[in-house]
Amino acid sequence: MGNRHPLLRRLVLWLLPAVMLAVAPAFAAPAAERPQGQAQAAFSLKQVTVNELLSFLAASHGKVILVNFFAEFCGPCRKEIPELMKLRKEIPEKDLLIVGVAIDENIREAARFIKSLGIQDAYPVFYGGDEVSRAYRIDAIPFNVVYNRQGRIEASEAGYVPVSELKKFLMALIRR
Repeated sequence: MGNRHPLLRRLVLWLLPAVMLAVAPAFAAPAAERPQGQAQAAFSLKQVTVNELLSFLAASHGKVILVNFFAEFCGPCRKEIPELMKLRKEIPEKDLLIVGVAIDENIREAARFIKSLGIQDAYPVFYGGDEVSRAYRIDAIPFNVVYNRQGRIEASEAGYVPVSELKKFLMALIRR
């Protein structure tokens, strides 16, 4: 990862949870239930702004949250996503929220990729595009951000992380 502005990057990453918690009441809406067994043909990828993503995350305050940024063209993402889908089944949703954010250049390509893997049936997934990518200062993917139950960033890391290592880290946060 580039270190052009390491202090600014660190400041942004530490301020995001505070902003997330501050704006949550203004933007939070009741969480919609995901229909079980929804036909894949009905899948529509929602584009989110930074504020919408932060509001969605803030509505899950009290859970450990893993935000996975990915793109269709990313080989390591293709390896990591099925592992995250499996992890979603292993750790209860009451403890862990996994959120996928596609940052492809084209929302149609992202939607096709998401649908092909069935990610939308495993956990919430959005299209963040360039705006969200810039806000999180993502310069390599996959890129994971882990928030603790209090909404503070515990880790943000670019590159593939083996699922066994990730699960161990997440379980330690959940047990805290």
